[in-house]
Amino acid sequence: MKKGIHPEYHEINVTMTDGKTVKMYSSVKKDLVLSTDNLNHSVWTGQRTNTGDRGQRAAEFKSKFAGFKF
Repeated sequence: MKKGIHPEYHEINVTMTDGKTVKMYSSVKKDLVLSTDNLNHSVWTGQRTNTGDRGQRAAEFKSKFAGFKF
């Protein structure tokens, strides 16, 4: 590696949403507190945030463009 072009890495504490702290290395010099992680994000939990929709958007689209021939 070339000298002088890479950032320095520091050990930081990353606080997860459940309060657990994990030590990681980062070029950021301050500790991080996450608002979203694998414990509450819909990608990992499988829960959708817009479950109240139930096809309402598709129905609105169809009624809005009912006169057009696709």
